[in-house]
Amino acid sequence: MIPSFRSRRLAAKLPGLLLFVPALLLLASCHDSDQGPTAPPSGATATLQGTVVLGSGSAQLRQRSGIGLGGVTVHAVGTNRSATTDGSGHFSLTEIPAGSVELEFDRADIHARGQVVLTSGSHSMTFAIVGARAVPTPGGHAGEEIEGLVQAIDPGAGTLTVLDQRLGAVRVVADGDTLVRRGDASIPLSQIAVGMRVHVKALAQDDGTYLATEILLQNENVGGMREVSGSVASVDSGAGSFVVDAGGTSIVVETDGHTDYKKRGGPASFADVIAGASVEVKGILQADGHVLARKVQIES
Repeated sequence: MIPSFRSRRLAAKLPGLLLFVPALLLLASCHDSDQGPTAPPSGATATLQGTVVLGSGSAQLRQRSGIGLGGVTVHAVGTNRSATTDGSGHFSLTEIPAGSVELEFDRADIHARGQVVLTSGSHSMTFAIVGARAVPTPGGHAGEEIEGLVQAIDPGAGTLTVLDQRLGAVRVVADGDTLVRRGDASIPLSQIAVGMRVHVKALAQDDGTYLATEILLQNENVGGMREVSGSVASVDSGAGSFVVDAGGTSIVVETDGHTDYKKRGGPASFADVIAGASVEVKGILQADGHVLARKVQIES
C-alpha cells in the first residue's frame, strides 16, 4: 500500500516532535525545582551580623582577650564574601546568597566550620567555637543563662555548683576571662558563698560542665527572705522538713516552733503537709540552701 500524502507529512515531522516533548518535560522539571515553595527568591541576599566566642575548654584556645575572639577570618564558602572579627569577636557579612550557607572560621589556632540557613534580610547570631565546629546560636549569647542558689564553691579551683530551676544542679567553671561582678563592680570569685544567688552566662562544655563568661552576684543572700512555691515531693516527719518540687528544682524546707501553717484560709499544722500537696512557703534562706519556713500556705 502506498502511504497517503498526510501520512508522509506526519512521518516527516515525527522525529522533531519526539525531540520536542522531552525538552518540554525537562523545562517543566527545572522550573519546578528552582521555584519550589522552600527555595528563596532568585538573587535574594542576606546580611549576617555575628559574634565569635570560645565554646571549648581547650587550653590552646584560652589565649584570648575578653570573651569574644578577635582576628578570626569568617568566610562564606563558595563566595568571595569574608570578614575579620574585631577585638570583641564581632563581624559583618553582607550580600550573602540566601539559603543554606557554610561558613569557615580561621585563625592561627582556629579552624572550624558551621552551617546556617539564612533568609533574605538581616540576621544576628553568635558562633561558639567547639573544636572544629562553629555552633550557631540566634541572638547575642551562645550557651545557657543559669540562675539559682550556690550549693557549693571552690574559689581555688574556680568551680561552683548552682541550683538552677530549669537545669537542676549545674557545675560552673570560671577561668581568668570570666567576669565576676556585684552590680557594676568587679569582685573576686572568693566573695561568693554558699547560699548566695547568682546569674551566670556560660557555654556548655563536652564534659557536661559550663564555662562561665559572666557571673552576676544577686542581692538574695543567706539570712534573706525566700519564697518557694510548688508541690510537696516528700515529707520527713522526724526532721520536721519537706521537699518542694519548684518547677523541676528540689528545695528542702525546714520548720520549727515558729512556723505558721494555713490551709485554705484556716489554721493548719505540719501534719497537713503531705506528698502531692501544693504549697507556698515564705522563709529565711540558710547557708546550706535550705529554707527555714516562717509561713506555709497549703493550697490542696
